[in-house]
Amino acid sequence: MLHELPTEIALYIASYLTLQSLRNVSLVSRKWHSIITDNIQAVYRNAALLHRFVLYADLRADSSGQTLDTKKIHWSQFCQRRSQIERGWRGKAPFIARELNSTGKFVHRIKVDQKEKIVMTTRHTGGLSVTDYNTDRVLWATAHVVDYAHCEYDHGYVIFNSQDDSKEVWRYARDFQDSEIPEDFKPDHSMVEASREAAQRHASPTNRGHFRPWALLHMPESTRAFRFSYPTLLSAGANNAYLWDVPTSCLVETISNIQAPNQDGILGSITYVEVNDRYAFFCGSNQVRIFARGGGALVYHLCMKDLQRISWDVLPHDSDNPCPSSFFQPQRLHEAYHVSSTSRSNFVAGKFYSSIYITSHVSSSGKDIAILTGSGIFIWIPGFERLFHREATLDDIATLLNFNASRDNVRDISIYLALGESNDKAAIGTRKGLFIVSLDPEISKLTAEAPPRPGLSVCRVAKYDNSRYLSSITCLQMTDTEIFFNWYPSSEQSRPSQHAQRIMVIPPPPQHGNLQVPIQIV
Repeated sequence: MLHELPTEIALYIASYLTLQSLRNVSLVSRKWHSIITDNIQAVYRNAALLHRFVLYADLRADSSGQTLDTKKIHWSQFCQRRSQIERGWRGKAPFIARELNSTGKFVHRIKVDQKEKIVMTTRHTGGLSVTDYNTDRVLWATAHVVDYAHCEYDHGYVIFNSQDDSKEVWRYARDFQDSEIPEDFKPDHSMVEASREAAQRHASPTNRGHFRPWALLHMPESTRAFRFSYPTLLSAGANNAYLWDVPTSCLVETISNIQAPNQDGILGSITYVEVNDRYAFFCGSNQVRIFARGGGALVYHLCMKDLQRISWDVLPHDSDNPCPSSFFQPQRLHEAYHVSSTSRSNFVAGKFYSSIYITSHVSSSGKDIAILTGSGIFIWIPGFERLFHREATLDDIATLLNFNASRDNVRDISIYLALGESNDKAAIGTRKGLFIVSLDPEISKLTAEAPPRPGLSVCRVAKYDNSRYLSSITCLQMTDTEIFFNWYPSSEQSRPSQHAQRIMVIPPPPQHGNLQVPIQIV
């Protein structure tokens, strides 16, 4: 009998039980109830690992003092909260929306620091603002930033383009002293003066949300797209790409001839770039290309003719069962056979669509990649390195979701793609709506009802379906518990030139000891 096992063996068995199974087994007998309650921290810590709410690597880093102190976590409450968040993203729990007004109008780009609870925005009309997104209060701002500036943010560094195509690097003011600024590519006079003016205008004893100039990086040539993933900035020109180590302001690598023709043509006009510690990724109008860092070898390329013909059409759910969430409506996935074309157009549902790749994102684990095409095809490739190591084929591991199954819409519909910080969620903006994709089938099986093939689940963000306003979204960001995007609120719909920012928020988590749940272990 299980209840007669030694406690150590019983706990070992319990480490393989899901949250629901743990609840059930604690009701089996007094013995099992006692085992669970007497060892509640160990049991639910193991459950958090099983459900991948935390990773073994994070706990090992914590033991060496490199992360938050996980010993202070109440693991049962932590698991309960993480499960609630998972259910919320899948439309099985309440969700709320609120609007940030202090960011101003004409919002162009959005970056979020969930740990600091700040949101950074650039505008069509120039300037950069840093806002406390809990209080909707501007903490710091400068008019120094150019119109329509693209910005990147990671690890306290914010980077945006300057007038002459240089890249300005500013750093969280509390993180450094002026003496630490690298000698090469020092900030120029205009950056220093703008910093002084902003500090005076937003004087604060704590300098929370304040930034100061760190470097002015001069690009070797005019560049079109750039992406920052700490510590590396990737900036792409027409045929060459440049990788900078931002903390030291050093150009560390150049990848040449990224447009070199292969059997499927050239890369094409660059629409997006991505980088991690091993690879540089380029989205073009013809192909997606992956180059290895430390030599610049092309290790993989993807074009439309390579995509499998089986995809999953994302359709409204025909169930009459009411959904607990008024915002997230589960969608139905219908397996469909589509004809692929080798030309620059993609033949989908009897119509031709542009095959341009508009964006790609790699997970922070470096193992998975998400790609979005202009025609509304979302491509999820877990373990993408297996492709160029010849351990698997694209048909074996890739999942394709078609967000444009309608036969009467032939134009490009994709707008934006964002990956969640925990890597198991994606937010997708199209002219037809905003969608949340839960990507990890293993988590799906553990924390919610196991979805049918292909193992992914999709929810549509209801009440945001105006195609005119959807087309005006210029940025979409996703954190562990929130999505951010610019939107025309109801009060401004009569004046469509007035951009504001809308924020979607799962209800704030409760406090437990010295830590806030959910915990973002970095």
